[in-house]
Amino acid sequence: MAIADRLRALFGRQSQPKTVISVHRERQVAVCSILFFLLLGLPLWWSTTRVYRAELPTSDIVRFTPEQTLPVPVVFYIDAKTPLSQADATFIETSVQAQVDSQRPQFTASEWHIRYQAAVRVGVAPDTPGHYTLRLRMGSDITSVDVTPARSAIVSVPHAAQAKDVLVKAISAIVADEERSVRDLAPQASKAIGNTHAVLKYAPEYAVTLTLLNENPVDGAAVDWDIKQAVRMYLQPLVDELRPFTRLSVSSQVLHHAGPPPVTAHKADNGTYLTSDMLPHFVNSPSWNFASVDPTSPMLNFVLFVPALASQPMRILDSGIERSSAFLVSQWGGVSIANLPDTTRPGDKVVLSPEDMQKHMGYFISQIRSLVGIRSNAPLASSAQLQVRVRPATATGVSGWELDALMRRWLVRNRQTAIATLQSLVRLVDSLQNMVVMDDIKEKVDRSLAALYETENALRRLPDLNYVHAFASAASAASLAESAFFDPSMVSMLYFPDQHKYAIYMPFFLPATLPLLAALKKIFAERRRVRAAASVKESSKTD
Repeated sequence: MAIADRLRALFGRQSQPKTVISVHRERQVAVCSILFFLLLGLPLWWSTTRVYRAELPTSDIVRFTPEQTLPVPVVFYIDAKTPLSQADATFIETSVQAQVDSQRPQFTASEWHIRYQAAVRVGVAPDTPGHYTLRLRMGSDITSVDVTPARSAIVSVPHAAQAKDVLVKAISAIVADEERSVRDLAPQASKAIGNTHAVLKYAPEYAVTLTLLNENPVDGAAVDWDIKQAVRMYLQPLVDELRPFTRLSVSSQVLHHAGPPPVTAHKADNGTYLTSDMLPHFVNSPSWNFASVDPTSPMLNFVLFVPALASQPMRILDSGIERSSAFLVSQWGGVSIANLPDTTRPGDKVVLSPEDMQKHMGYFISQIRSLVGIRSNAPLASSAQLQVRVRPATATGVSGWELDALMRRWLVRNRQTAIATLQSLVRLVDSLQNMVVMDDIKEKVDRSLAALYETENALRRLPDLNYVHAFASAASAASLAESAFFDPSMVSMLYFPDQHKYAIYMPFFLPATLPLLAALKKIFAERRRVRAAASVKESSKTD
């Protein structure tokens, strides 16, 4: 009965006429209830929808500037029958650095400052990258420098009095020329240096695909090749030399019935020929299948092209002068044209032996060197003051001097890439306040910074300079920085601007907000009316 009485009392109150005071009180209760739940729900909504942003070490990242000079030491050991004194070594080192500094071109406003430094010691260098032995020989007829494929050179002088001057010239030429080449390969200089467009960006692995491409086996010969033995004989030594720094993953394929190239060779009395302006359009990528077994690594394509018998022999002419039968395709690979023997007839089966492919494999090795950035004229490229002989590394395809120069260039570029990527990441995160920054992103950034510090520390550890460790640290810094920048959680937020959030939350908050604002407006209007009436009543009493 108690419950029934309460219900009757409740409905009875509802049936009673409402006064102005009761309506005003109910309106205030409703508004307070809405405000209460809004104030209670806002913190919960904020905590459940806020974006997590791990704090990045911004101050440590922005401290790297192009004006901060990166020292790149190169250590030379002077080996002579009559050992030089340490004072002589110090004099040579000081003179070399003064000469290199005087020859250094001015840095541009946005160029990263690089300073190659020569350190001179007495004795024989250890067999490690970045350390070189200059064997001094007295009593020769002429002054000359004989550079061996290993990390050594023979410096011959007629008289002992000329030794220090010749050593200063040789060392300063080596250091200055390599520093200049690194600056030429920098991104800001690539537009002015035409041949640098062929050089690929460093990658820990390149997918090398060797393709035998037979244009027309129906009216020609069925051509095959012994590529495994050819790779083992000619290419594998270069692969082994580069393995500490980058991996060349070699695969091969044979494409029959490939069809003609997009350009038609000009006919001549004895065969056909291509001109230099036709070479960039020679590769028929849509029809020729150059699929790689490793789609994640940069791909290098090397094509041994067998023309149709009717087009053979096919030659390459430049200004009417015949040049080699191979050409480089920038950022892609290379092509070598294989003309079969004159005795070949339609229907013959021809198998190219490793000996038959020696010339073509030599072209491919030269093209690989150009694409990865190995300089063929290292270490003394532009020394007009000395008679220089550089012995080629015919056994391995790359000398110790060339390999070290490549490693130093990759080190410098990887360091610059890591710094630029980290600074771009910081600017991106600062510009998009709602971008998620997870802990694994911060971990990658911290590890990249640590690798950058380790790179600089490794370059300062003289005489125990460890270039391999410095290079590995720079490569790791660049890889981690790019991994953090292109992380899927970072990229996804670029496609979720603030306009999307307004579109999502407006249908929920607008229906609840409009009645609340209308009720508040009525409450304030009623309060002003009541106060005005009270004021009029008070003034009438006073009168």
